[in-house]
Amino acid sequence: MPSERAARVAESLLKSAETLGRASTATEVRTAVKDGLLGLEYHLDTLAQELARDPAAPGAFEPALRGRAEKVEATLRELLVAAWAMLALNDEQLGTLERARALAKQLRAVEHDEVKLVFDQLLAPQGID
Repeated sequence: MPSERAARVAESLLKSAETLGRASTATEVRTAVKDGLLGLEYHLDTLAQELARDPAAPGAFEPALRGRAEKVEATLRELLVAAWAMLALNDEQLGTLERARALAKQLRAVEHDEVKLVFDQLLAPQGID
């Protein structure tokens, strides 16, 4: 009986980007995308929950940061759709690695934006209560 590959969830978008960037075959790209999907969904869900909070609630995004948070959320959604679409591609299409490199670059960028947003929120007045 063939053993199933244990799920390797990459919670870090940067880790997902690094794994995807190192992929050199269609199979490696597909595995890297699958491993990164749950982490990408986690980041999106967490940010969406924060944005759904009452803006007047303690710890809610500062009004000046809310627009940035919404942009990060939109980018995460777009990347999730792009990642799922990559899984529908055939091996020849994935084997060119062009899409994988582009997705890795986008993951790095959104990770940077998300981390900067979190630090700016924490450093804002009333950010740490």
